[in-house]
Amino acid sequence: MANENRYALAGWAAMLSAAGTLAMLGLSFVFDFAQIAARKGSFTPPRWSPDQVALVAGVDALGWALGIYALIRFRDLLRERYAFHALDHLIWIVIGAGLLMPLASYAQRLLAGSEDGVAGLLSGVASTLVLAVLNGVIGIVFATRLLRVNGNLNGYKKPLAYIYLAGSICFLLVLPSLIGVVLLAAWSILLGLVFFRGEELEELEVV
Repeated sequence: MANENRYALAGWAAMLSAAGTLAMLGLSFVFDFAQIAARKGSFTPPRWSPDQVALVAGVDALGWALGIYALIRFRDLLRERYAFHALDHLIWIVIGAGLLMPLASYAQRLLAGSEDGVAGLLSGVASTLVLAVLNGVIGIVFATRLLRVNGNLNGYKKPLAYIYLAGSICFLLVLPSLIGVVLLAAWSILLGLVFFRGEELEELEVV
């Protein structure tokens, strides 16, 4: 019975990571709407207070911590069940590049609307755009490598790969990046399901 639950904690971590991502998006929408309404239709990026940034960043950080743990355990599952090592180092690149995006975004929120922060704001916007493209490229590589796993992850391999691929393409195109965040939250939910079934036996694919 113990072996059946080896990945249960990682499964819950993946699910809660998705919940944290969605909560972060919800808070962001509330704060943005409040700022835009107060400024009566201004279309410049809304500036958040330090307390608002701290709250959203805290929720985001919790989601990230859980997501990082889930990714590391996913790497372990692929190693143990499929002897698959093509994602060993790439997972760390995914984590590192992914963490840079929220940092740039929160810096942009703090600088928006400040009297001496116009140059910094423009630099922050440019950095966010570059990081979105970078994450898109890395994510596409991650998704295509995931398709090479010698097994079907109990039926979840292709959904995982294609959802991650779709989310990464959204980042690559920049404008639909928000959709990409939602898709990656959905990916985390699917990953949780993989962990809950992580010890089930399946036949390896012939490649």
